Amino acid sequence: MFQLFPTATPEEVGIDSQWLMNFCKRLEEQQLPLHSALIMRHGKVCMETYYKPYTRDTLHRMFSVTKSFVSLGIGLLEAEGKLSLDDKIVDFFPEKLPNPGVHPYIAMMTIRDMLTMRTCHDKTTYKAPGVTDWVASFFTVPPTHVPGTNFSYDTSSTHTLGALVEKLSGMDLLSYLRFKFLDEIGFSANAYILKDPNGVSMGGSGLCATPYDLLKVIYLIANDGVWQGKQLLPAGYVRAAKSMQSDPYGRQSSLEELQGYGYQIWMTRHNGYVLFGMGGQLALYVPDKDIFMVTTADAQGRQGGVQLIYEAFWHEIYDKIATDSLPAATPEYTAAFLEYCNTRTLFVLPGSLTSPVLADINGITYQMDENICQMKTMKVDIATETGLGTLTYENASGVHTLSFGLGYNTFAQFPDYDLKYAASAAFRMENTLLVKIQIIDSAIGNLFFSLNFKGDYVTVMLRKIEESLFGEYNGVFSGRKI
Repeated sequence: MFQLFPTATPEEVGIDSQWLMNFCKRLEEQQLPLHSALIMRHGKVCMETYYKPYTRDTLHRMFSVTKSFVSLGIGLLEAEGKLSLDDKIVDFFPEKLPNPGVHPYIAMMTIRDMLTMRTCHDKTTYKAPGVTDWVASFFTVPPTHVPGTNFSYDTSSTHTLGALVEKLSGMDLLSYLRFKFLDEIGFSANAYILKDPNGVSMGGSGLCATPYDLLKVIYLIANDGVWQGKQLLPAGYVRAAKSMQSDPYGRQSSLEELQGYGYQIWMTRHNGYVLFGMGGQLALYVPDKDIFMVTTADAQGRQGGVQLIYEAFWHEIYDKIATDSLPAATPEYTAAFLEYCNTRTLFVLPGSLTSPVLADINGITYQMDENICQMKTMKVDIATETGLGTLTYENASGVHTLSFGLGYNTFAQFPDYDLKYAASAAFRMENTLLVKIQIIDSAIGNLFFSLNFKGDYVTVMLRKIEESLFGEYNGVFSGRKI
């Protein structure tokens, strides 16, 4: 059975402990919510930190990192002789093809086209209005261009490839990968992949696993599929998957995403490559300095947020590595580093904890104007001694209560969705109370409740930053004291 990677002090592998703390501090100062960070060099973990309530064992939604797992499944099936990368995808799904006939561009499309994000679709097909069968949509939504030409990020392509893995293996996606290699490397037994409405694994975004799971998989990829002397993945496929196969330049916007794309694996600067999921789920390897970085985070809604993680890594750690070892740190220095790593906590909204309007708004119910969110009433109660607050509101589904802390997080289950959340609040201006709700479950995202008070009135701004849920929490409307 797999043992965890050995640990080392940062100095033993040529990294100053302060550089690692500076990496995290830089992101914290930029108000980028990290959930975890792992750094490994020469096969030894030199930093492992989790932002409470996250721990080493917490399953985290990995979003598009799932795509890299689908790619490995395709490589394994190719090695078994069950498919060729130049096979046409339509040949595997005759039952999903439209009647009277499939579009010629779709008929031309190969598995290789799909792996390299050069399909005939310009966007994810299952997000089109009225779609109920995600896989079928890939074959029925009209294409925009000839496949095998233009890079266009298409999650429905990977979802269909995941369905292909399930169809040819006779197993669900994660079970097949467990059977082939994940169990061998000690992948978390309770990890899972969310399903689409028809029960197909969400190969484009559904993986829930731990950061350590990602470290094991990127380590396996870095070693061309070899684990403790055993070839678990086909070496040729892995080498191709982590090499540039298509060019996203001109299509993508962030600097890192311009570097190239393999088989569902992104290229980075400094000749690195990364398993990349929305919001800052990253498993990066840079061969020339034999260094790995894994992060989980929630940079959704933050323009350029993921790039901030890369920049912190390049400038605070990577650029400074010059040797394979540094002089040993003093016990006090090492203790300070370990204390820092062990005391990280989830992001808390910054701002004032007091306001002169608090006495006038505390416990007051506001009747809302007719609004798109179907919000009927809202009330804020804040205990001035503890800063513990509750937001009580009535919407189309009933009366609900959210707890929050002024200057700290409270934790509970979000109403209607039964998803864990953390909530903190602050007065951003003396008449503006902002509540930030961080969804920390199989869904990852943020909701903002901004309450702006003026005399007997309140204007509420609701904003949700999450992939597919909480649509009723988007809008701006006003209300008046009852």
